Amino acid sequence: MILTQAGAAVLAATLAVVSVTDLRRRVIPNRILLAAAAVGLALASRQGPGSLLVAVVCSVLASGPLLVIALIRPAGIGMGDVKLAAVVGLFLGWQAWPALLTGLALATLAGGLASLGSGRPPSQTAVPLAPFVAAGTLPVLLPALLLQ
Repeated sequence: MILTQAGAAVLAATLAVVSVTDLRRRVIPNRILLAAAAVGLALASRQGPGSLLVAVVCSVLASGPLLVIALIRPAGIGMGDVKLAAVVGLFLGWQAWPALLTGLALATLAGGLASLGSGRPPSQTAVPLAPFVAAGTLPVLLPALLLQ
């Protein structure tokens, strides 16, 4: 799927809202993710059946590893984070991987710094993931928002 300006705007708005709710309440609302996914599927279908298939496959591939982690260690990653990765994959396609990896690296760094400040081990330091996923997508979203 080719990231359009409309798609980038929808994903940016989604990431902004879920980042705030994740920071405040440690929850990523399903209704926001479902609405974004519906728009992403509609935008992909407008580009043709091949784009729709690629978007769905990238969504599964982006969220699959996080789903495995969430099932093995539920305290580490929540299902909202898994669904957010699926939405990011739907919109960004193959570019979701570097965006998500950047977000995970930033979250790991923040968790490590927070554990140093609190004196707790990193495994006991909770860090909301959505804001870091949002930060990781910026290098992909900004050109789509500003240059089209």
